[in-house]
Amino acid sequence: MDVRKLAKAYEKQLRPNWDDRFVPFLLESFPEELPPKTTLLEMGCATGRLTTEIVRRLPEGGRLIAVEDIRELMEIARLKVAEADRKQVFFKKERPDSLSFADGTFDGVVSGGLATAYHLNSVLNEAARLLKKDGFLLLGTVLQGSFQELLDIFREVLEKEDLIPVQEELDQICQRLPDRLAAKRLLANVGIVDNIVRIQEETVHFDNGLEFVIAPLIRQHCLDECLSLIKDRGWREGVLAGMIRALDTYFPDGIDLTLIMGRLEGNKL
Repeated sequence: MDVRKLAKAYEKQLRPNWDDRFVPFLLESFPEELPPKTTLLEMGCATGRLTTEIVRRLPEGGRLIAVEDIRELMEIARLKVAEADRKQVFFKKERPDSLSFADGTFDGVVSGGLATAYHLNSVLNEAARLLKKDGFLLLGTVLQGSFQELLDIFREVLEKEDLIPVQEELDQICQRLPDRLAAKRLLANVGIVDNIVRIQEETVHFDNGLEFVIAPLIRQHCLDECLSLIKDRGWREGVLAGMIRALDTYFPDGIDLTLIMGRLEGNKL
């Protein structure tokens, strides 16, 4: 999805169905009290829904570094920080899976639901590298079962079109969404101990297939990457049209999209 269109649509259409679901879920496990001069990193701040919550919880002398890969979203987040708090918050354009900070920089790493395009293992490796000893991790991510309605329909249309190589690449995308036990193993593998993975299931309703496939939530977090596997533009449009027909056939009363939200917690060994 074009970043300018995404920035315009984010607050109205994507935030209510993503950030506003993830952030309260994460805050349930946010530390009740932080030591003075705590330095925190927020991965993927988007338009600042979680950022403003963290700022309110910063102790005296505390700092928050918020990174975001899409500059247009980050600028919206920057404007949400009250002027009195701006000395404690710093924004930087970076990918959460490839950060420039030195090892052991942060007392805590937090993320409010990263886009599925990022590989969770790479993100966790970066988080563990950047955490100080005994630093805490609190990260939101969708787990296996999320976007299942979309992935099933996409796979069915690929089979009808006999796009076998694309199906194999789709399998690789699906494998990036771990189940609860696999997420715990990933945490342990990067040195995050006392780790916990909590789950909350949500559904997002769409009235019909067209509304479903054009929704920013769907495009940004799953469909655009799936469609990019089809190199021929004409064929890609044909698959998209086939998906709309199939969705309206299977879900005449509207589509309830499944999100299996995972809250990953633990401390750096």
